[in-house]
Amino acid sequence: MEHITEDEAALYDRQIRLWGLEAQHRMRNASILIVGIRGLSNEVCKNIILAGVGSITLLDHEIVTEEDLGAQFLIRQEDIGRNRADAAAERARLLNPRVKVIVDQDDIAQKADNFFTEFNIVCLTGCSPKQMIHIDHVCRKSNIGLYIADVHGFFGYIFCDLTHHEYCEESQEPASEKRKEAETVISKRSQDYDSLLDTMEASWGNPKPKALRRKVSPLLFAIQTLWLFRQENGGKLPQSTSQEDLDAMFRIRDERLKSAQVDGAFLDNELIQTLVSTVSAEISPVCAIVGGFLAQDILKTLSGKDAPLLNYFLYNGLQGSGLVHHVQKANK
Repeated sequence: MEHITEDEAALYDRQIRLWGLEAQHRMRNASILIVGIRGLSNEVCKNIILAGVGSITLLDHEIVTEEDLGAQFLIRQEDIGRNRADAAAERARLLNPRVKVIVDQDDIAQKADNFFTEFNIVCLTGCSPKQMIHIDHVCRKSNIGLYIADVHGFFGYIFCDLTHHEYCEESQEPASEKRKEAETVISKRSQDYDSLLDTMEASWGNPKPKALRRKVSPLLFAIQTLWLFRQENGGKLPQSTSQEDLDAMFRIRDERLKSAQVDGAFLDNELIQTLVSTVSAEISPVCAIVGGFLAQDILKTLSGKDAPLLNYFLYNGLQGSGLVHHVQKANK
């Protein structure tokens, strides 16, 4: 395990003051896997590389196309035809030469299970629900931290599964008769996480829509409807021009709300239609917000300070709202 040098201590001085030397040391030796190189993952890569993690592996077997140029800043016009991961790594390395950036051009579908256990954190973007569920299962068996995220037009989401996570939390004890000055107290905490599949099968017990809205956003069920559509259709996204796909999304929505014991009116047609109309698009500001939140939470997990995301972050760009929800298999 490598120790932080004097030069690194000077470079990351602000972070060390915020998190402490021990936390920076953990980040310095962390290995992170980023799957899928698009606008969202560009934002994540930028933030965690600048923070000084040990190594980051970029995994993507696709080549750069014209569509990639809209939201990605690690890729240029001249990269069209090159492998996405290889093209992005070239500029990612310039952000912080101290961070090792590794390129993997394999198809994630061909990766053996033990590949994922080589990392401290696995971050999936652009994966099919089948891959997401399987990799979550693999990571849980080895207590590897997993983040799953994507941006679909105006909407974005993050799911976090750390299986069992231990962290420290600071609090201020006020001054008293025995203690003349306030004192910082550090407490050890732990949190257990639910699997992705368990949260997809969560039931809510027929609450009134108004009461349910205080617990969760309708966007959660819209995203889950999208996942279920992809499971039915071999991983493909619904086509914005296909009435058949839209009707299938409405049907799956109704089935999911019924199984979740949620009033059918909780998720209206308009949200589903808007999601489908821009499902393949990446909007730069949405990528920046979701990617910034995701990178910050990855660093928080690595630092071991304060509680990370538990366990969904849902962003609605039309409303400008980002909400955190704790979704459990048996919701209480």
